[in-house]
Amino acid sequence: MIHIFYRHYNVSETDHRGRPYWFDFEKCFKNLLSTLNDQITLNVVFDGKIKNNWINKYKDQYISHEIKAGSDQSSFFQTWEIAKNSDIKDNDLIYFVENDYLHKEDWSEKVIELFGNYNLPHYISLYDHKDKYFTTYNDLVSKILVTNDHHWRTTPSTCGSFIIKKQLFDLDYDIHTSVSGDHNKFIKLYKDRQRLVITPIPGLATHCMEGLMSPTINWEKINK
Repeated sequence: MIHIFYRHYNVSETDHRGRPYWFDFEKCFKNLLSTLNDQITLNVVFDGKIKNNWINKYKDQYISHEIKAGSDQSSFFQTWEIAKNSDIKDNDLIYFVENDYLHKEDWSEKVIELFGNYNLPHYISLYDHKDKYFTTYNDLVSKILVTNDHHWRTTPSTCGSFIIKKQLFDLDYDIHTSVSGDHNKFIKLYKDRQRLVITPIPGLATHCMEGLMSPTINWEKINK
């Protein structure tokens, strides 16, 4: 099983700065809904009153959790607490995802195949970070993994959207709930516990920020 914990709040128009012109939060959510199957449960962790938001229209398709956070860091910490207290088996997967991601329809099948082929005490991000192809990462060396129909690479860090086994969630709970900043957490996880981040080539999802989206894929078309 894959247990998704989707973080959302009452976004304003200013949250569209730096986005592609076609970006829309609700379309991102509807896109995620379209990829669900009977092996996936969806939890929405909402900062505020969920009934006042458009996401309430889809309430029959997810389990809702209301929190009072007021910041991304507090929202992240409270989401981890909710996941900790949820009924999740050790070998199940947990997917923490932010509200500004688009997904390809077959992401879950490819993730399950990856975990089936490799014993991974590591983190999976579906986002093929475009910045890893910039000159600032000229010295980056990645190990390449392969499944039946996809390639994956190791990378130093990712954003706040990633997939882990419940066992790893428990082992690394202390670091994720005490260290601030996505990059800082993953650097500490590698230094202290040799954790890696593994990302697909090409991406199976993208963070919707102009100039930083997973390359080679027409995300505008997927958004429609």
